[in-house]
Amino acid sequence: MSDRRDASAERRRVVICDDHPLFRVGLATALAKDPTLEIVAEASNAEEGIAALRDLAPDVLLLDIALPGRDGFAVLEWGQGRFPDLHVVVLSMYAERAFAERAKALGARAFIAKEDALGEIVAALAVPPGGFHTSESVGPADAHGAAAGLGLKAAALSPTERDIMRLLGQGLTSRMIGERLGISPRTVQTHRNNIADKLEVRGVNRLMEIAIRYSALFGG
Repeated sequence: MSDRRDASAERRRVVICDDHPLFRVGLATALAKDPTLEIVAEASNAEEGIAALRDLAPDVLLLDIALPGRDGFAVLEWGQGRFPDLHVVVLSMYAERAFAERAKALGARAFIAKEDALGEIVAALAVPPGGFHTSESVGPADAHGAAAGLGLKAAALSPTERDIMRLLGQGLTSRMIGERLGISPRTVQTHRNNIADKLEVRGVNRLMEIAIRYSALFGG
């Protein structure tokens, strides 16, 4: 009996935060076969993820970026601010270098494209403190030409729109941006729609990617 308790105590306690049930359950099932890991909680949004971190203080957090409401970067920043030894592996269906760079800056130890998740998870969980690992599917750094073209379009943004892009690049939601700028979330969303038109992009995730990747264009 004591041997079992000792073995259990040596396991790393894992929280999985992902809003896709099939992916989350599949990942939990696969990891449960590893005797060195123990899945202690699953979360489907940022609030549940933060609650699991606060209540359980796990060793490992497997974290999706695109969560309903607050995004995964908000969870990452909250967790690293309170548990600096937390081993965070960011998982994303968007294999973008900009996302990987932001995850690294916020203290994650790995950024894994979801298509590579199971094949890369062993390497991701072995990264030592201060290290960082990305899977092969993560795209290269952006080309100078793309930045230059976007810069011409960004010149048409108003000061308020630039502020919104800067804050969006920091992972803030429309509500949080509104509170920071003293405007309503609906007004923020209107500005975001106008920004998307000026930059000729479509989709919330694409706009966030640009806000992160080209932060220097917006004062970030």
